[in-house]
Amino acid sequence: MVVPAPTTTEERSTPPWGPRFLGLNSWVYRLEYGVAFFAILWILLGGFGRIVGSLPVTAIALTVFWFAWPDLGAFLPIGIATRKGRPWPSWGPGLYNGLHTFLTWAVVFVLWSLATNSIPWPLLGWPLHIVLDRATGFTLRAPVAASP
Repeated sequence: MVVPAPTTTEERSTPPWGPRFLGLNSWVYRLEYGVAFFAILWILLGGFGRIVGSLPVTAIALTVFWFAWPDLGAFLPIGIATRKGRPWPSWGPGLYNGLHTFLTWAVVFVLWSLATNSIPWPLLGWPLHIVLDRATGFTLRAPVAASP
């Protein structure tokens, strides 16, 4: 039995076993990501308030940069490619999805930690962006057909 792919975030195919999958816009997912957002925010500002309060402006600026990075890294090249009304490039969803997953962030975080032998706290801005996107209903992008 072939299960068709979902066409929207609300429509999830029924697998050959068990009930349908929960839509990504469900309150459970939004609550989960909302809690994660506030947990990371607490780590950055509340739980480590004394540390953050004593951080130089450059560390705070780096955290803001890493918070904006998923959209900057994805939408700047996509925006350049879509100038003059051109459609989204076929590589656009892959770039967007790659910068909006915890897997990519985790690899960067671990490699950076190993390379510097310290925890790169400003990099927590990146997953903060991801959980905020998920909590507000922004999910990963579906592939698009290649342009002629």
